[in-house]
Amino acid sequence: KKKQKKRARITNRQAKIRQKKKKPNKQTNPIYKRLQQKVKNGIEQPGIPTESIEFIEALDGVKMSEVIIKLAEPLLKKYGDDDIRIETIVSLTIAEWNRLMLPEDEREKFQDVMVDTLSPSDDDAAMVGSLLYISDLIAERKKKYFPNLKKVILNQELIVSDGNITLNISSAPIESNSKPKPI
Repeated sequence: KKKQKKRARITNRQAKIRQKKKKPNKQTNPIYKRLQQKVKNGIEQPGIPTESIEFIEALDGVKMSEVIIKLAEPLLKKYGDDDIRIETIVSLTIAEWNRLMLPEDEREKFQDVMVDTLSPSDDDAAMVGSLLYISDLIAERKKKYFPNLKKVILNQELIVSDGNITLNISSAPIESNSKPKPI
């Protein structure tokens, strides 16, 4: 006689557990809703109407959170030994990414303001050198890995816990008539 395969029976309890394990989609996930609300609030403050704003997934399939982590990878490997450093590295990478999206003549002004803000005393040459090193490293990695990606980061939510990074980013493509000049 041929052996019949036993069909797996699923109890009600197992079925409920499987339902709970289903991941929420972007429409129902509270993290995305919270991030979308932050973006809307940020746009409403200058008086821009938000009724027509529709949040969509990136058509190009590029997740900016993955882009930022890729750019910051060597810094995270070398200096990412505590949560505060990880937050600093990711934040500086995002600031540098947005700086690189500016027109060339505005990039230097932005960098000067960033250096003055982060290192207010002129005596701290090591801090200025570190900021410029990070800036150059991120610019070089952007040119190498993402030369044609033109998106500005509007908002981010960064959570670091025990070295684990959760990064949610809202971004928008840059219009083709306002292309930044090459790095």
